[in-house]
Amino acid sequence: MRSTVCGVTFCLAVASAYYAAKFEPPDGFIYHGCGWDGYSSQAYYDSMFPTGHDPLILQVVSDMPGTRWFDVSHLVQSLTRNIVHSDSQYIEFGVHFRGRDTLMLDSVFVFTDSLDHYVDTLATALQQVGRPFFLRVGFEFNGYWNPYRPYIYPLAFRKLVTDLRARGVPEFASVWCYEPDAQADFADSTAQGWKWYPGDDVVDWFGLDPFDMEHFNPALPDTERGQLTPKGRSEAFLRFAQERQKPVYLNELSARNVFIVPDSLDPQGDSGRADWYYWFDPFFQFVADHPDIKGWNYINLDWTRYQTYQTWGDARLEINAEIRTRWVDSLMSPRFLNAGYDMTAGVAETPAPELPLRRPGSTVVQGVLLVPAGVRAGCLLDAMGRKVMALRTGANDISRMRPGVYFVREARLRGQADARPARKIVVVQGGRSTFAHRIR
Repeated sequence: MRSTVCGVTFCLAVASAYYAAKFEPPDGFIYHGCGWDGYSSQAYYDSMFPTGHDPLILQVVSDMPGTRWFDVSHLVQSLTRNIVHSDSQYIEFGVHFRGRDTLMLDSVFVFTDSLDHYVDTLATALQQVGRPFFLRVGFEFNGYWNPYRPYIYPLAFRKLVTDLRARGVPEFASVWCYEPDAQADFADSTAQGWKWYPGDDVVDWFGLDPFDMEHFNPALPDTERGQLTPKGRSEAFLRFAQERQKPVYLNELSARNVFIVPDSLDPQGDSGRADWYYWFDPFFQFVADHPDIKGWNYINLDWTRYQTYQTWGDARLEINAEIRTRWVDSLMSPRFLNAGYDMTAGVAETPAPELPLRRPGSTVVQGVLLVPAGVRAGCLLDAMGRKVMALRTGANDISRMRPGVYFVREARLRGQADARPARKIVVVQGGRSTFAHRIR
């Protein structure tokens, strides 16, 4: 939930990127997917879209061997139960090397054959399903919440991919997936080899799991005090993908820490519009800025229902009409590939249409904010809509303000129904230098 602000609609042309990776759509097209198979989130998400626009990719996650049920029949069930259209939707299957506790088994898998029979089990299940799929191996590999071992994890990734290929599993594209709250050591290497990267020959796609606005907002800085920010780590990972010439899939995407409110608490849609400009607008701009991004899975979940994630807020899109309508309208573009598309065949070589994006026009500000003549000086609001200072024409000292998102609201003329749309700014700190930014 955020204070209400207004934005401006732009139609942005997207730069080109195509690497001929397994299942990569042609330049300018994006796979529309839904994340997490549990909690009925996929059913709710799927119901928002009109016929012909159901998600193409549905996500399933599992542990190998896990605590129970890692057998052929249960795997086949998990790989098919959420499929609405059996001949026109695909699965992204995420697998961790994990047993009965949080200890990762990558070293056991690499240095012994004690888990090899589980590869046979998985291969048999995938052969029975008989559909092409994405395989996300040991995702979010270097996060503190997934204690994989450097230099060993990439060997485990490599072994699983090569073993499944050797067992004649139907076509799959492997995904190497990073979360930007983790360290930025994903591209590190020594004489011992890559610290985390499995190698170009076993990685088809890069994956990125952005949750917070701070993971992608183009208005935010990449560095602060000499350190990469979460957004900077996302950008660094995307640059590494370009270096390795790999397309990128946003495997887990959800509006974390937005706290979407239902229509009953937002009858005028003010909160929904503010949330849209806070999280969703920057996200669509981020995607437009990075043509390497070729797909995403939105996790449509009320995180507060689950103890582990209860502080993350409600990220369900369908509960707020303002957000639901804008999201569905945005995905009506033919740029997005939905259920019924054959991802093994490709799209006709025609230019992708421009993607309409709603963009608030954020400005990064440090030290001094200039309000030029001709602009009606008003006030500066914080993210909750509270007035923090009055503005005047000319230089406004904001050097003592806390870093964060603010909104410039122009003064209302007498008799005017409302002021012009507010302008979002992001106040940052850094050094003693003062930069003057002008509101346009």
